[in-house]
Amino acid sequence: MMVKPRAIALFSGGLDSALAVRMLQQQGFEVEGLHVRTLFACCQAPASHLAEELGIALHVVPVGDDYLELVRRPRYGYGKGMNPCVDCRIYMARLARRLMEQRKASLVISGEVLGQRNMSQKRVDLEIIARESGLLGRLLRPLSARRLPPTAVEQSGLVDRSRLGDLAGRSRKPQLALARQFGLRNVPAPSSGCALADVRFAQRVRDLLAHHPRPGRADYQLLRIGRHVRLDAHTKVVLGRNETQNRALQTLVFSPELGISALAVPADFAGPTALILGPLHEEVVRRVGALVLQFARRNQPGTLRLITAEDRSGRVCSAEPWPAGMATGSHSSAEIL
Repeated sequence: MMVKPRAIALFSGGLDSALAVRMLQQQGFEVEGLHVRTLFACCQAPASHLAEELGIALHVVPVGDDYLELVRRPRYGYGKGMNPCVDCRIYMARLARRLMEQRKASLVISGEVLGQRNMSQKRVDLEIIARESGLLGRLLRPLSARRLPPTAVEQSGLVDRSRLGDLAGRSRKPQLALARQFGLRNVPAPSSGCALADVRFAQRVRDLLAHHPRPGRADYQLLRIGRHVRLDAHTKVVLGRNETQNRALQTLVFSPELGISALAVPADFAGPTALILGPLHEEVVRRVGALVLQFARRNQPGTLRLITAEDRSGRVCSAEPWPAGMATGSHSSAEIL
């Protein structure tokens, strides 16, 4: 029995990666998917659903702490936000190369389309990713292959270049046509991509890096919850937007890696829970009380229960509104992130 050649697919669970898999399957390859789980993916359907339809084994690998250093200091810079796209693709391709060697595969494929993304899919970027990952000649982009220089796996005849794609640009129409041609039943909707490319979220990341020399996973995960208000260089407050976020913040209050000093919970009115990160003193408590009242849309005094690691039952303290004419963005340099 003839053994099928094997390929490893960088598999996001999106349409492009699914089409890349199908192109290689049509050339007789056994394809296995590698789904790299970062901290910053947004609104993606589970990759396992599409992998099952394609009939491929799926390896799910979370990023390591070295990925956080990549976010902090990318060699190839950021995109419009804090997205280190080229460095991120190199990181993922290196993981794929490792799996390729373990599984005795012949090449790695990805769903990248020439010119689709400004930060990482220009011709020069695609070459950098292949070279820096150690996959030069063995990293194939099936959807755009005929617009790119032939790889070693094409030149050797292992892959038939004439049966690969020549897509370029940002239009989704050619991919949808291919999905129909390949008989894909569950076409994934476009995802909102990486949170690091979102300008508002990038502001939070930038603030975190400016005030924390080595943030950890928990610090980045907290950025996804609630409203963040920077009071000063040493103090930040995170306020829940709804009851679900309030509960999530309450579970974090005794998390040692976050540097949380207290949790402020409205005692006699409905409003946001507030995490206080940084030194706890009376001026901070006063300002947090005013913030909680502001976002509760309450213009009269109330009381808060202030919970700390030393006093888990909490002490009651008063909350007073901002003085007339003062708001979050102007009072004592507080900044909403």
